Amino acid sequence: METTAFVVVDIWRVKEGQRDAVRSVLAESARVFRAMPGILSVDYAQLEGDPDQYLVVFRYRSAADREAFQHTPELTSVMTRLSALWDLESPVWKGHQTGL
Repeated sequence: METTAFVVVDIWRVKEGQRDAVRSVLAESARVFRAMPGILSVDYAQLEGDPDQYLVVFRYRSAADREAFQHTPELTSVMTRLSALWDLESPVWKGHQTGL
């Protein structure tokens, strides 16, 4: 089984009245994150039936790239801004994507 990427998925809930602010931060951060080394893709999806829930999916080249990203000033800055706007609502799922 060939491993092609390391994937991290979680769900976040927007705090009341913060929907527009979250969308703004996510739009800005997506552009920054997608240009960073080791990140293959970043997707933010509003869940059907509840626009205040976001499915967040990051694909990295490797688990080591994920670890390195967690220590960047870019992520620290975005998470500081988002901490006032939304809350983690799910476990953080991590796994190696297969080539299937």
